[in-house]
Amino acid sequence: MQALGLVWRGVDAASADAQEKRSRIPEPIHFGARLLFDTWRRRRAKEGFMVGRDVPSRALASVLRNLILYEPLDGGRDFKIRLAGSALIRRFDCDVTGLKLSEVYDRAHFECRGDAMRGIIANDAPQIHDVKFVARGSTELHFEVMGLPVLSAGGTAVWVLGGLFYYDWTK
Repeated sequence: MQALGLVWRGVDAASADAQEKRSRIPEPIHFGARLLFDTWRRRRAKEGFMVGRDVPSRALASVLRNLILYEPLDGGRDFKIRLAGSALIRRFDCDVTGLKLSEVYDRAHFECRGDAMRGIIANDAPQIHDVKFVARGSTELHFEVMGLPVLSAGGTAVWVLGGLFYYDWTK
């Protein structure tokens, strides 16, 4: 894929030699992830972080392309992707807006991701991971991924706001 002069080689996560190495981290490290996390924490401490009021917003304008919003369906058995910023195209090779989590991942990865999202909602707590896709003996993609519990528009339900932030300056 090529965009804005950058050339990205497709990452085949299903390849036999590809591995996803995921480690949980207590606080975000990436500057964009820190901006999202700090904004979320401040808004949550006041009146809660709510879709439609706090996202989109000027405070998060620089990271909107990195955001993905999940709405739980059928009690959290699946999740609809309500919004997916352009940075997600690099990860999934297509625009995933409007798809269900079960349509984006194979069964094993869907179960893992679904469990994580249900945990974010049930525990009312964020999850932050450092993720590396390793294939052909080298790191093909390195990013930080975050899931935050947020209120739906109107505050009637808890959804998950995700962020995906690439480490393009390191290899």
